[in-house]
Amino acid sequence: MTAINFTRRKFLKHTTAAGTLAVASPALITRASAAAKHTLTFGHTFGAATEEYMITGLAQFKAAAEEYSEGELFVDIHEAGSLGGQNVLPQKVLTGAIQGCQLSTGNFVNYSEVYNILDFPYLFASNEQFEDTIQKEGFRDSAFLSLPASNGFQVVPGMWANAGFRVLGVSKKVDRVIKTPDDLAGLKVRTNGTRVEDVMFKLTSASPVSIAWGEAYQAMQQGAADALSVGLGPLTATKIHETLATATLYELNFNCHITTLSKRWFDGLPVNIQEAIMRAGRESYAFQRAEQLKANDAMIKLWQDSGIEVTQLQKSEKDVWIEAMGHQRSEYDGLKDAFGRESFDKILELQA
Repeated sequence: MTAINFTRRKFLKHTTAAGTLAVASPALITRASAAAKHTLTFGHTFGAATEEYMITGLAQFKAAAEEYSEGELFVDIHEAGSLGGQNVLPQKVLTGAIQGCQLSTGNFVNYSEVYNILDFPYLFASNEQFEDTIQKEGFRDSAFLSLPASNGFQVVPGMWANAGFRVLGVSKKVDRVIKTPDDLAGLKVRTNGTRVEDVMFKLTSASPVSIAWGEAYQAMQQGAADALSVGLGPLTATKIHETLATATLYELNFNCHITTLSKRWFDGLPVNIQEAIMRAGRESYAFQRAEQLKANDAMIKLWQDSGIEVTQLQKSEKDVWIEAMGHQRSEYDGLKDAFGRESFDKILELQA
């Protein structure tokens, strides 16, 4: 099999700048599907219109997987939530209605609680440390892959769409610069519903409120929430950044998505197709990492140009956050035991 490196330039020869095959003629898609022996029907919630903000790597995955399978695999990607939201897609994977999806780790905790561990604040010192850790063999051999497998999911190692550190955005209604946890006094902070984030903000003077993602824009606009902690990409892609007056880069934890397949479907594939999928996953993640860093820099400039005051914490200021709500706090001990103390320790070990 000929080795292929799907760089952005080469990939754009095969598709469009928007990064989807949906713009190809129906006849081409039909021929590709008919020629394939296996079909991977895949759902996700971002779309071509938001690809410049939230880099999924899925178009690259599709092109590479089909190429490496020598046409035996057809990857049928459905974007923008056309097959359902992130709470629906994994259920469809389990029932066999579709074969794969990409969803946030925050949503995947409903199917594998161990992923709550990645939410612990200040568990990783940098974006590079996080991305290096999840690519290590020790991570791939850990409960982060084995537990989902026992529940029917084949996580594609390395096939992550990492939006980077979450940022703390404050609404125009409040218009407050946040530099320390004390600055959150009296603010209603929208949480993502995970148990870790709930404990995290209760360690501050903020009032955590659970608000569905689809209602976040309106909540920030109308004052049901004063602040929220989400990645640059999702905030910009959904235009929630338009409700913000200030944003703090406090490097707390990550807003990332994983790719998971039906384990039953994957295990039933020939070895060469399995290898094609895994190889494509590794290459698309390398693309995603590089492009997301560029996108994040561009979004910071976009936010600043639109009038949002963006604050980068100094080390001394970040240390205050770590002391106040970092993962070392005893308040998290019960959660560490519940989600897997051994898995938590494994993350620390892999960083050593």
